[in-house]
Amino acid sequence: MTLNELINIASAAYSDGLIAVEYWDFKRERPRRNSNGGDTLALFIANEIADTYDQEAAETDQIATAVRAVERAAEELSQVATAIRGRGKEVAP
Repeated sequence: MTLNELINIASAAYSDGLIAVEYWDFKRERPRRNSNGGDTLALFIANEIADTYDQEAAETDQIATAVRAVERAAEELSQVATAIRGRGKEVAP
């Protein structure tokens, strides 16, 4: 699987599809650094997938790695939300 294909999958699932539209350079197969958009979460997802991608890996491994990266980020965001909800009380990992 190519990196562009993984980005297309993520973008199709993202609420407004901006990962591919605003934050990904398909020609260079890398995130766009100077985008006109303001959706930093979409840019973050593009960066996480790109940073963990291994073109030499089997397709199943590429998918599993991308899933782990996004799930890890989701867990960290959840911990931050819990901390904010608790008004700054520490949250155990």
